[in-house]
Amino acid sequence: MSRQSEHEFWNWERCKTKIRSLKGRLGFKEPSTLRFLGLSLSLEEGTVQDDLRKCPFPEVVPSIYCILSGYAEAEPVPEALKLISFTQLPGGRGYHRAFLGRAVLSIQRVFGSKPRMLVEAAKLLGGHKVDYGDCSVRLNSLPLVPITVILWAESQEFHASATMLFDASVSHYLTTEQVAMLGELTSTRLRHAYEALMGEQKTLKSERERN
Repeated sequence: MSRQSEHEFWNWERCKTKIRSLKGRLGFKEPSTLRFLGLSLSLEEGTVQDDLRKCPFPEVVPSIYCILSGYAEAEPVPEALKLISFTQLPGGRGYHRAFLGRAVLSIQRVFGSKPRMLVEAAKLLGGHKVDYGDCSVRLNSLPLVPITVILWAESQEFHASATMLFDASVSHYLTTEQVAMLGELTSTRLRHAYEALMGEQKTLKSERERN
């Protein structure tokens, strides 16, 4: 589906009933805003605000509508407490190369030489450090959908590599295509969190130099 088609298909009029049904359900709170990954979606207007960069984020709206429309159809289940890769999802092998390009390679590029920043970026999105690889984090990309990102930092001998794992319950909440979209969104938001952190560091450095 082209981006224009996505905007035409995944629109607020079509999706608002399902998305509004998430109020107070599946880990979302009662207020009239759905918050996840440093984003705020207004249940009144359907607009999406980027809370990290303090600006509207319309480009991601169709993907978010698609993801949340699928999520809204589920009922809560306990976590399986078993991590699986994208290839273990139904039909995941056929999408795997595209998934790597959309969700994983960005993490390698951004954090491969700065693995500790992955933890700091995840914290901005409500995540925390876990113990896999050289550096790894877990964050709830949706309230009941945890994602684990594992990074092996670049060295003189090896390029950086990364992987993204899911709790095995993820297929209860989302289709494989929606999981891919959520993985890409998670990767994008980790990059945005990194950029926000670097911006703060530059501001502090400039203030120290002026003083």
